[in-house]
Amino acid sequence: MPKKAPKNAFYYFMLDFKEEQQKKGIHYENLAEVSKAADPEWRNASTSVRAKYENIAKKKRQDRNGPEEKYTSTGIPLSAVEQQQRELQEAREYEERDIRNMIKLKAFNKEDILDEYFYVMDVNYYCKTDSAYVIGESTVLRFNLRNGFRDFYHVNINPGRIPFGYASDVKLGSQEHGLEMPDESAPRSNFMQILANIIDYLRQSEQASNTLPPLYTMPDKVAPIVNFIQQMCQETGEDETIFRVYRLDTMFFTLINAIKKNKNEGFPYATLALSQLNKDMFKYTPRLGCQRHESIDKSVECTTSRTKRWAYTVLDSCCPIMGVEIKAGLHVPLDYNIDGILSYKDKKKVRAAPTVAGVMPSTSSCNSTLNESFLETSMAHSSTSNERPRQEKRSYAPMRMPQADYSRDIRPAPELTEDNFPALSVGAGRGRGLTSSFNKMNIKK
Repeated sequence: MPKKAPKNAFYYFMLDFKEEQQKKGIHYENLAEVSKAADPEWRNASTSVRAKYENIAKKKRQDRNGPEEKYTSTGIPLSAVEQQQRELQEAREYEERDIRNMIKLKAFNKEDILDEYFYVMDVNYYCKTDSAYVIGESTVLRFNLRNGFRDFYHVNINPGRIPFGYASDVKLGSQEHGLEMPDESAPRSNFMQILANIIDYLRQSEQASNTLPPLYTMPDKVAPIVNFIQQMCQETGEDETIFRVYRLDTMFFTLINAIKKNKNEGFPYATLALSQLNKDMFKYTPRLGCQRHESIDKSVECTTSRTKRWAYTVLDSCCPIMGVEIKAGLHVPLDYNIDGILSYKDKKKVRAAPTVAGVMPSTSSCNSTLNESFLETSMAHSSTSNERPRQEKRSYAPMRMPQADYSRDIRPAPELTEDNFPALSVGAGRGRGLTSSFNKMNIKK
């Protein structure tokens, strides 16, 4: 079927002319009558009027001849995918800008940045369905550089009825994270009460503020926490935009670079802050988790333990830069041997000796020989340019030969006779007829 011809400028002029005539009470049966009546008006129209309808026709032709919409293998338009990627990138840039502005504003005054509270959040979920995460545990913790870890809000969540078809995933999730299986006979946890407790906890430091402080977490936990907050807000009718869930590694990178005093401090790249958090140096510290996880020896999977370890990692890196005295149980775990670690660091400190022409003295034989040769050459050049010192070659004495005589234990080789080599019987093998073949080829044996 051939494509319809594009409409020209006169067509769109006719549509407007018909509408104007209808307002005057004049009606036409079809477009042919409209065309006949509008033709004189179109011929006498000014250049600006013609240009207006020419532009309308041109735009319609461009829209009609534009590229067709492309789709992914799952039927999603590529334009929608690109739009989603742009929105994620814009949200990421806004997050970095917001964190940078908040921390730099506080970093102008040392007292303000020391007393600034940072809130970290973590969740454990049973599984992820098509539309939501099934959350089983949540912890929100706050700390600052001066006082270290302050307190936390921890809650175990009963999701109630297991989503249809996800019983196996829920069981695996409970075993992996050390959670109790959901009790379908009991009512689901009160999301309104949990949300109210979280909001009250975030407003402890600034009661008069209209905005809530950001919640920081690891990159892989951003999506579950955002979805968990959305579930609670949808059930309670609260505005979810009052919450800001940011990446902890971005805050860590911005904070340590804002308070550093020397160029050797801080992180040159944001990926190093994430790497430091992923090291999880306090992972196997005992007595950091909740009572249930400690009882089943799964404290490393507890949300309370993880938030404490994240806070300790940030404090362990930032407090020495600010000159804050490290206190066990606040800036580091309670059983942390601070005195032993500080004494060990003092022993490792070695005073740098003066250098000659940028060459550092070394304890190895090769480097020491190089440095002595370099110094001797420099002294010789200062006295006379014709004489060059000759470097003595090192000689090493050979190792001492063993005194034991092992030749006594060596048995002499036995004498061999023809009896030890019996004659082989001649049989019909692959070489039969070889003598006659030699005779035919005139080969002398």
